[in-house]
Amino acid sequence: MKKRTEKDSMGQVQLDANAYYGAFTQRAKNNFQISGQRAPTVFKEALGLVKLAAAQSNGSLKLLNSKQKTAIERACQEFIAGKFDNEFTLDIFQAGAGTSYNMNSNEIIANRANEILKGKKGEYKFVHPNNHVNMGQSTNDVIPTVTRIASLLLLPDLLREIKELEEELGRKAKEGKKITKVGRTHLQDAVPITFGQSFDAYKEALRKSREFIENQSQNLQILGIGGTATGTGINAHPRYKSLMIKNLSKLTGIKFKSAKNLTETSNNMNALMNFSASLRSLAVNLLNFCGDLKLLSMGPKAGISEIILPAVQPGSSIMPGKINPSIPECTEMICLQVLGNDRVIELAAQKSQFELNVFCPIIMPNLLQSILILTNGLKTLRERCIKDLKIDKERTQYLFENSLATATALVPEIGYSLTAEIVKSALKNNHTIKEEVLKRKLFTEKQLSKTV
Repeated sequence: MKKRTEKDSMGQVQLDANAYYGAFTQRAKNNFQISGQRAPTVFKEALGLVKLAAAQSNGSLKLLNSKQKTAIERACQEFIAGKFDNEFTLDIFQAGAGTSYNMNSNEIIANRANEILKGKKGEYKFVHPNNHVNMGQSTNDVIPTVTRIASLLLLPDLLREIKELEEELGRKAKEGKKITKVGRTHLQDAVPITFGQSFDAYKEALRKSREFIENQSQNLQILGIGGTATGTGINAHPRYKSLMIKNLSKLTGIKFKSAKNLTETSNNMNALMNFSASLRSLAVNLLNFCGDLKLLSMGPKAGISEIILPAVQPGSSIMPGKINPSIPECTEMICLQVLGNDRVIELAAQKSQFELNVFCPIIMPNLLQSILILTNGLKTLRERCIKDLKIDKERTQYLFENSLATATALVPEIGYSLTAEIVKSALKNNHTIKEEVLKRKLFTEKQLSKTV
């Protein structure tokens, strides 16, 4: 492999002669071979958008000449499109704040811009990574801004999948509107409820989670870009901040606004933490829902079996014919990962010191992974489980008629104590509540039917 030598503030660095990245990235590659995990693609795209908006802004301010601006813009567009994905491969575990990510993009874009201007890689004759591509920026404002933008780019798909699952549950609620089942509390027979009411409750929980996510996402639209180091705006043109907000809004179609205090957005990661908490809320609702699906479908002969989940794959390598609730199980795994990610984000948000929180690089992959796996998980749950879920009406009716769920409805007519006595007697004699009541001639069959 042919090599080239670049010189930085620490000395000389050798790297692949064909590489678009430079000395800083090579040092980071040498230092941090930790997990083999790369930044999500959407983060790279959002980072390219910030660099593109910066070139547009600094070009408008005449801080870049027209050739520099045009070349950097073209390089940014290629970077966003994925042309240099094999050059943007740094490990997610790296030096704090994300300087390695920032400089990786600066170097790639600068070298490509120089190439466009007929210069050579590594010489930076026409465009310099720090002086031109990074103009008006610091890692301190770039990486939190990019993380916010990347999250918002993923958000519409997640919200759409939640909404579509809500609608599917609405259809199941309509199907089960007149199917009475045993309502259970403490996993014990409680009172009658319809499948319609149960599915509508799951739908309502999802709706509330969706609205919570939407509300928290609004804070991600507040950007600290233009604050540079420590949020003071040092080395940035006075108009740079407003131009960045305008250009980023135009490039993404998202209505951004500038933070009132740019120091706060570099040292306070609560906006990202709170957004993660809204994803945690969704995950908890899905865990509860999937747990119920598994219990309601348990059997098929020795359990509740009030619902029948679609069979998507064999359930065992040793037990022929066994079918497992595979899709709910997958969803639960996703939710547990989201809860773990949220905990990492919470701990990282606690690590602010003075004017900076340097842990955004670990917040970023956890937050973006949560959005992505929830989106895909919701789609899978809806398409491969809920859509073709069936209610076993006969089994549901059998369990209801042989349960104690109707007892509570008798209390207004005959009182708590006598009802409790009937329940105990029914259990002792292996009777249904109906049989016990009719035996005691407390109601006619018509009266009892009306009461319960």
